[in-house]
Amino acid sequence: MPTPLRVLIVEDSEDDALLLVRELKRGGYETTFERVDTPELMSVALSKGPWDIVFSDYSMPNFSASAALELFKKAGLDSPFIIISGAIGEEAAVELMKSGAHDFVIKGNLARLIPIIKRELRDAEVRREHRRAEERLKESEERYRLLFQTSPDVIAQVDREGRFITANPAMAKSLGFSSVEELISKTFFGVMPQDVANRRVRMIKKALDEGKTQIFEDEREGRYFHNIFVPIKIPGQGETVQVIARDITEIKKFQEQLTRSFIDLAETVSRAMASRDPYTAGHERRVAELARLTGKRMELDEDRLTGLYIGGLLHDIGKISIPESILSKPGKLTEEEWNLLRSHSRRGYEILKDTNLPWSIADMALHHHERLNGSGYPDGLSGEELSLEVRILGVCDVAEAMSSHRPYRPARSRDEVLEELQGGRGIKYDAIVVDIILEMIESGEFKIE
Repeated sequence: MPTPLRVLIVEDSEDDALLLVRELKRGGYETTFERVDTPELMSVALSKGPWDIVFSDYSMPNFSASAALELFKKAGLDSPFIIISGAIGEEAAVELMKSGAHDFVIKGNLARLIPIIKRELRDAEVRREHRRAEERLKESEERYRLLFQTSPDVIAQVDREGRFITANPAMAKSLGFSSVEELISKTFFGVMPQDVANRRVRMIKKALDEGKTQIFEDEREGRYFHNIFVPIKIPGQGETVQVIARDITEIKKFQEQLTRSFIDLAETVSRAMASRDPYTAGHERRVAELARLTGKRMELDEDRLTGLYIGGLLHDIGKISIPESILSKPGKLTEEEWNLLRSHSRRGYEILKDTNLPWSIADMALHHHERLNGSGYPDGLSGEELSLEVRILGVCDVAEAMSSHRPYRPARSRDEVLEELQGGRGIKYDAIVVDIILEMIESGEFKIE
């Protein structure tokens, strides 16, 4: 299929122009052209553009190639400008090409015409694409500059030692500087408390050494920040880290209020359960406290500790649907009664499974009677199938329940509790959790009467 081509021909001879068009057709081009032979006509034609290519005769009675070239350049076109001449000296051709012409062809020998056109059209497209890329880059840089300068987030680029290379106004303002220039070349250690600076420099080095983005939260002077440290390499600057920090103090306050509401609700439910089963009153709260203390010793973060505490408060919520006659029955339970009592874990799961809580509370209620060796209920899960929270609650529930009186049995002695935990350590119960609870029993932090 012929390639469409819009051609402007600066030529005083119509025959020569038609000869050129026929040559283009033989070369596979479907040509739309206009012929002009004066500066005025060329100016009008250029204003009608765009033109894919411009051909100009070297010498005409009322015009010249050099004059045509000047008009072409003033029009700002990025199309090939080719000289067509019956006789042009080498020196004149070189001067015209220095002035901006792309090539020249002798009228009596048009064999070079098509290869020149293909090359110049290809080069012109490369130039245009390069220019478009530069324009896109400039637009992108301008957008980034505006974002960088006006963003409420604090943004900076720092080196391995925490020295500021660039920063936005929000960063400077957050650190007490009136201008970015005052901040540049200072380090974290010079603008914030030692402990905060130490942590941030550790995160910088970790990001660079691991080549991975580091995300963390910290607190500074009563304000909370969500931080993102991105390792980047910039030619001429070596290894640097892009620091983006967002003030999340108000979000934190809202989250704390929401968490407090969750806890208040869970404690209310726990008290309601205690009113139905006075023999186990306080069991859920004691399990919750013991689980939270255990998780804290395992260095779980505050969010997981909160989830663990709420899970402890609600782990026996399924007992709400168990008849009080069974919960409060003195003496031994029948097998049927035991099976009904054991169903409380699945009943608790059914109650909690559709609650939109940010922790796996339903899973804790369902599986807190599972054991590492698969001997527990209701699903016989084992090992890594049990979440850490479930493993913690499982041991805390056993330790607290054994040390408390039940209507069907008296409270177990301290030695019996120790024997159960030590005997099941690493078999039924998580070894690390058992060791922590044994330490708390030994220290008196967890008391067995």
